[in-house]
Amino acid sequence: MESPFPAPIVIPPKQDGPHTSTIIFLHGRGQTAALFHAPFLCDTPIPDHPAASPSLREALPTTKFVFPTAPLSRASKYRRSVIRQWYDGSGDWEPEALGGMHGSVEHVHSLVRAEVSILNGDASRVVLGGYSQGCAMALTSLLLWGGASLGGAVGLSGFIPLNACMTSILDDEGGDGSDDVVFASDSDDGNGDDPLRQAVRALREEAELPESESPLSFLRTPVFIGHGTEDCTVDVYHARMSAALLEKMGLAVRLSVYEGLGHGYSSIELGDMVSFLKQSRCV
Repeated sequence: MESPFPAPIVIPPKQDGPHTSTIIFLHGRGQTAALFHAPFLCDTPIPDHPAASPSLREALPTTKFVFPTAPLSRASKYRRSVIRQWYDGSGDWEPEALGGMHGSVEHVHSLVRAEVSILNGDASRVVLGGYSQGCAMALTSLLLWGGASLGGAVGLSGFIPLNACMTSILDDEGGDGSDDVVFASDSDDGNGDDPLRQAVRALREEAELPESESPLSFLRTPVFIGHGTEDCTVDVYHARMSAALLEKMGLAVRLSVYEGLGHGYSSIELGDMVSFLKQSRCV
């Protein structure tokens, strides 16, 4: 049976020589990889870069980029119109439309596994990121990833599905609703009572994935979250809540908020993303 996912657009490293890292980046709802990748990769200048025509590809010349395209499905948000989207809803973000994540999570995980294999099994050289709904799918896929820790993750102008639900689980188990980080106990007996595992399990159930004990490998993956203050599509509140949830889970997170930026990305933001990934030594 033909896959609902078109073949991804793959951009090889710019320089001759070793392929040192891979960034898998997901477009937003209603877009395609063909429409998204060129402006993102080549048309947005990166500040403070010595190249004559600085761009994301120039800034990361030994990095391979993989841009998948979401499947076609009916969007409840748009009167059941058929569009490209990673899933139809996301729980507390769009409560009228639940489910539909399963195929996309599995597809993203298959792309990650392929790149890890190409990089000789070194998952620390793979970065998973996305924009808008692609951010939501990328961060969901990160939290549900069952392999070795990825080198980094990026979320631009997006959110985390079931954020309020997972935060509530962590806060309730914390006992006092404080901002203390909730780690899985080293003595966890695997019975699923740990609050962090409960939160991940809730997301796994929303994605309709088979029951499986999470290795929590995402705890060692640094995350960059960027968002504009003037975003009228996804309010910056959701970026702050995403960062707060990931930090409560125990991840290292950098939240960068950009004054005057709407639902999109900027040169400064992409420059900050590049700096973060280089500092994290995953590219």
